[in-house]
Amino acid sequence: MVINKKIKRAMFESKAQYIGSLLLIIISSLLFTMLNQVAVNMKDILNDFQKNYVQEDANFIADKKITDTSMLESKFNMLIEENRVADYQVEEGKVIRVFSQNTKINLPAVIKGSNLTGNDILLDPEFAKANNIKLGDSYKVFDKMFRVSGFMSLPNYIYPIKNEGDLVNNPKSFGIAVIGKDDFKNLNKGNFVYSIKFRNEANLQNQISQFKNYLKDEKVVIIKWSNINENPRVIYVSAKVQSIDSISATLPTAIFLLTCILTGIVMWRMLKRESIIIGTLYALGYKKREIMLHYLSYPMIIAVLGGLLGTILGAVTIKPMIDFMIQYFNMPVNSISFNPVYAVLSVVLPVFFLGASGLFVVNKALKSSPVELMKGGKDSGKVGIIERNLKLERLNFNTKFKVREQLRSIPRISFLLLGVILATVLLLYGFCTKSSMDKLMKDAYEKTFMYKYEYLMNSLQKDIPNGAEAFTVSPFTVKSDDKMVFNIYGVNPATKYLNLEDKSGKRLDSKGVIITRPLADKLNIAANDVITVINKLDSREYKITVDSIAETYVGQNIYMPLDKLNELLKYPKGSYIGLWSNEKINISENLILSASTIDDLKKSFDTMTKPLQSMIGVLSFMSFLIGLIIIFVVTSLIIEENKENISLMKVFGYKRKELNSLILNSSTIIVIIGYIVGIPVMFGSLKALFNSITKDLNFAFPISISYAYLIAGFVVIYLAYEISKSVSRRKISKISMSEALKASME
Repeated sequence: MVINKKIKRAMFESKAQYIGSLLLIIISSLLFTMLNQVAVNMKDILNDFQKNYVQEDANFIADKKITDTSMLESKFNMLIEENRVADYQVEEGKVIRVFSQNTKINLPAVIKGSNLTGNDILLDPEFAKANNIKLGDSYKVFDKMFRVSGFMSLPNYIYPIKNEGDLVNNPKSFGIAVIGKDDFKNLNKGNFVYSIKFRNEANLQNQISQFKNYLKDEKVVIIKWSNINENPRVIYVSAKVQSIDSISATLPTAIFLLTCILTGIVMWRMLKRESIIIGTLYALGYKKREIMLHYLSYPMIIAVLGGLLGTILGAVTIKPMIDFMIQYFNMPVNSISFNPVYAVLSVVLPVFFLGASGLFVVNKALKSSPVELMKGGKDSGKVGIIERNLKLERLNFNTKFKVREQLRSIPRISFLLLGVILATVLLLYGFCTKSSMDKLMKDAYEKTFMYKYEYLMNSLQKDIPNGAEAFTVSPFTVKSDDKMVFNIYGVNPATKYLNLEDKSGKRLDSKGVIITRPLADKLNIAANDVITVINKLDSREYKITVDSIAETYVGQNIYMPLDKLNELLKYPKGSYIGLWSNEKINISENLILSASTIDDLKKSFDTMTKPLQSMIGVLSFMSFLIGLIIIFVVTSLIIEENKENISLMKVFGYKRKELNSLILNSSTIIVIIGYIVGIPVMFGSLKALFNSITKDLNFAFPISISYAYLIAGFVVIYLAYEISKSVSRRKISKISMSEALKASME
């Protein structure tokens, strides 16, 4: 059609608005492509790793060696493999966990280098990188030198944390290694751990229960049992992929909707401005469908171009993002796939969203008759209900002008408000996560846990070393939900290493049964409630009355007196499985299952905050960019809509500073309101995200943010506002006084 020749000219006349829409579409398509493709690839990488390298269904430690494994494999239709593991302290604060090489379950996946041939060792690649260890180097373990033949991954140690209760890993201070079975035997160190894998995956929990009952009948006492779906070294990966899935659906959609509002505003302005032209086209014989297709071309060009560019950029970022993820989740990456469905959706979604928005606006505008359009279109001339009830007559001219400027374009206000809210939520996500982690670590390691060293034994003990305090811990699940796993601790009633407080900050009496807040919330438990629990080690059922709730966010735990738990589990009186102390204790390595210090956890946290700071920087830049685009586009709209007014004010003698204040500062209150509203929106969305991620984990996040971060967030948003105003001042200065004369002549 001939009228389509004006598309290019019209878009260049309002290039600020169209470029803003284009950039928003590019950002949303980029995020949609990148996040979805990364999530799909991470799921495939995880599934292939678990399947190809025979990930265990469970592992356990028993009080005696199991000899006839072949009979057990036949009886229960499963694989069972005896593995040996030992922690070697390389130096103070640095530990490497050494495993014997498996041949049936949890096979090591060699990522780089070659497999074991004898007198050599496979290392966790991130531990090697953090400690500057290269292939071919010699590495000492328990006074014996091994050659580093390769770097590997283990399917039961995908997220290599030292203890199951740890939140973060620190490859500089902890890593994993594999050596041959004969080499491990010659070391004469470590504990026996048994891994099991059922050949039939149906009714897995029932098969596990039958196997545990058999061991109990054979007088085999299980010291520790861990199902793979309860292992944080594996489920943390699934939780991360799930969070990417959640963000990939919500964030791009929010930006798409913002772009729809922006495109709708721009289209409405254009149709209103060109109503006479549209009426003339009707009179010349153009049909409504032809005119509609012409005006729909504007959003379609933006949607297709933005979608294609965003999809291409998103595809480029897939490999760097997966490489970044693999730094934390130790898995072999054989190949990276590109799902064409998400590539197509990345282009189709903006076309759909902007097409629907454009169709709605154009259809509404073209409902007027050709005569009405040639007269300039329908104009009700009505003042909005909000403006009518504000009593603006009492205000001075400048204030009245600013208020009316906002109230007479509700879609524009809505777009600006929603844009600032989105930018605020994005910006404060990173700040709030960092602040919440700070609070979590402070609550755990400065307020709740008062010990420096924790030792877990590989069997029940009775003699307590001087300066140490004994405890017992055992895993449980609730009868109503066998997926809800938590620990019950038996502690000294007069413990000095555990500080549990109620809401008022008063220390709780450890002589009673205390449940932590995360577990109480998940089980919907209040003080004095009775819960039915099942021990994961012996499958027995117990009833426990909860006396009080501890306001700590670390761990899904129940605490009770040590003697009471021993009596409950029928352990010998005075026995224990772990020790807390403030001084290092000299214990035989053959008795220790694991040892950790609070300093290790603090170092891990410090290590984790470094990538978190990078995430905060990326989110800050993205929110700044989105805020800048949206505020600049709205400011450009205000200037174009007030072009005649600005020209007339110049005729009346208004100075540049006064004009800038009237036109550019009218949106200040909307920006401030958007930031304030964005704070509770961020809290609500982050709480929902954290709850979905941690529902299967043994901790909860306290959602909090410091005032310093709130102030920093506002500075970033307001800086974007000031920069957009600074750029827009030039547009105001270019408007000549003749614009007012042209308008009066028309």
